[in-house]
Amino acid sequence: MTSPDQEQDPAPFLTDADGALDRLAEWGEQYALLMARRDPLVKAALVGPLAEHGGVRRAERATGLTPQTLRRLKVGGAPLLERDLSSEVDWDAYADYLETMGNVIREKLDALPSTGPRAFTVDDLRAELLLRIADQMRDTEISDVGLWGLTKELRQEAAREGGSGGAEAAGVRTAVADQITRFRTEGTAAWGHLDAAVLERTHAELGPPPAARLLAEPPAGRDL
Repeated sequence: MTSPDQEQDPAPFLTDADGALDRLAEWGEQYALLMARRDPLVKAALVGPLAEHGGVRRAERATGLTPQTLRRLKVGGAPLLERDLSSEVDWDAYADYLETMGNVIREKLDALPSTGPRAFTVDDLRAELLLRIADQMRDTEISDVGLWGLTKELRQEAAREGGSGGAEAAGVRTAVADQITRFRTEGTAAWGHLDAAVLERTHAELGPPPAARLLAEPPAGRDL
């Protein structure tokens, strides 16, 4: 009898070409996301807490990457966050905001006059995505690394959808990723870029807003 470390797991059993291609595409998406996260994470570690002597060697042991690759990534072009402002933000409130926006869109669609079944529209898609991303937000690790990872995931999905004709879905994901980045870089000041009416409804239905003072004067340059 061989021990588990002496035998190799057999490849999965695939029965049709379309299914096999779907599995390969899924793996390709996961790999692309992993690579999108790798470079800036390595730079943040090596320029930040591992900047002292021996940091590259320690990172080499942790990642299995070569010293040459690590040094290249250390001087790469990814911007660095100067200060972690994510802990100042009520991320549950932001998830509630996304959920409220999705519900507002659905209510407007339901109020449209109709004499029969209504066709699925881009507005339906937008509402569905906002509700789904709100749940993603609630499931995300509330740390700057976790929130950064969510933005990378959203941008990766947006890039894939934008290239396949899903411009509306790509736009929603990109807008949310941009908003999360604003919160990470600006802290609570980023609430001023959101829709004041939706924030007010979120406050009324789901809890107090994080910046009630911003509701009096809707600021210019809002995002979603």
